[in-house]
Amino acid sequence: MSRSALARTAMCCVLPLGIALCGLEPALAKSARVKAIVSPGPQDMIEYGLRKGESLFTLAQQSLSRPENYRVVQRINRIVDPKRIPVGTVLRIPVELLRAEPLAARIVAVRGDVAVQQAGQRITPQVGSELVPGALIETGADGFVTMELPNGSRTSMPTRTRLRIARLHRITLTGSIDYDLAVDGGKVETSASPLGADRNNRFRIRTPRALTAVRGTRFRVGFGQDTSLAEVLEGTVAASSTATGVETSLTDGIGAVVSPNGDLGTERLLAAPDLVQPGRVQTDPIVQLTVTPLAGARGYRLQIAEDAGFTKVLAEQQADTGTFAFTDIPNGSLFVRLSALASSGLEGMPQTFSMRRVLAGVTAAAQADADTMRFSWGGDGEGRRTYSFQLGPMPDAAGNTGAWLINEAGLATGGVRLRALPAGVYRWRVGLRQEAGGEVVENWLPFEKLTVAAPE
Repeated sequence: MSRSALARTAMCCVLPLGIALCGLEPALAKSARVKAIVSPGPQDMIEYGLRKGESLFTLAQQSLSRPENYRVVQRINRIVDPKRIPVGTVLRIPVELLRAEPLAARIVAVRGDVAVQQAGQRITPQVGSELVPGALIETGADGFVTMELPNGSRTSMPTRTRLRIARLHRITLTGSIDYDLAVDGGKVETSASPLGADRNNRFRIRTPRALTAVRGTRFRVGFGQDTSLAEVLEGTVAASSTATGVETSLTDGIGAVVSPNGDLGTERLLAAPDLVQPGRVQTDPIVQLTVTPLAGARGYRLQIAEDAGFTKVLAEQQADTGTFAFTDIPNGSLFVRLSALASSGLEGMPQTFSMRRVLAGVTAAAQADADTMRFSWGGDGEGRRTYSFQLGPMPDAAGNTGAWLINEAGLATGGVRLRALPAGVYRWRVGLRQEAGGEVVENWLPFEKLTVAAPE
């Protein structure tokens, strides 16, 4: 095998039962199928115990995609006489040789720019749309989609992610499920339902350099800049590099990085960072969130969703600094999920916060006209809105302030005019009180400085 071919098969993961799983690039798919038939590995096999009255011939007629492939099964299992096999003999059979029933995933949440191609056609994704084997799903700069697999597992694709459904089948012979998703770019997060007692059940998510396989856990898989990433949030996954032969086990809070040359490294995921003032009601038109700096973080990732499970994500951003700003966030009780990014590219453990969003926008302006100062205000929001206006002297050097010249509440939308305001330096601001649905919120603009010069 050439050096470039070795680089393409950079990482294997092993199920808790010890079944090794390796990933191959799409360009190698054809040769991979040939290898599966000629010399399949454990990851390409199912095990089946022969029952009374069964033989390789009956198996070939009822369960193999091509009856003549019984010879491959005979050779793999070193069977001398295909007609005389003891009852209970456990056969190892390549998955590629077996008949399988195609299944379908279902979209349970979708937002923004999401493109789906399947059966040679481009379809419009919407909640309830079915995704069949061979489907290609891509999310754009503001896209997000969550799909549910037939066994209840869910895989979410954030922005700028490309995923193919390589296999989504039920094997006719055993009734086992065989799920295989390929991430060609970006990152996916999966909450995998337990696969049950059938050791032939398998659920794999692969990248061009790696493959992750589990039997019920939460994990993330990503691929970008020729590097594969795996991050385990709950559960256990074993990983090995086919290029170096290094093998290790990933448990809760451990991640693995497979470099372009096939080296596999592991490290503990960064702890979950905190938000500054997480309980503050978000009233401004732009939702601004700030992260408390975390040692070792080179950046942060933040998502806003309608639900605590983050099935319906409304917005997400990744930033090198700890400051985020979002527009067009709807009112309601929402959730924020925050994680830190290590220099290796691994994303750390997440932390979820509840967030109350009530748009109570307020704007204000001041304008001089001859000897009259005009102050105006307004803003966006729902319900009954009244305003407050304060004007007074600036604090002195010791921080002392005099009495307000104007301190009025309960004002309507519009503004006030002040004539012959004495020369001096003032501060002023506008506040909003908004009542809707039995909820009252207040929002004050910061103080503005106003200098009124004496007439010459």
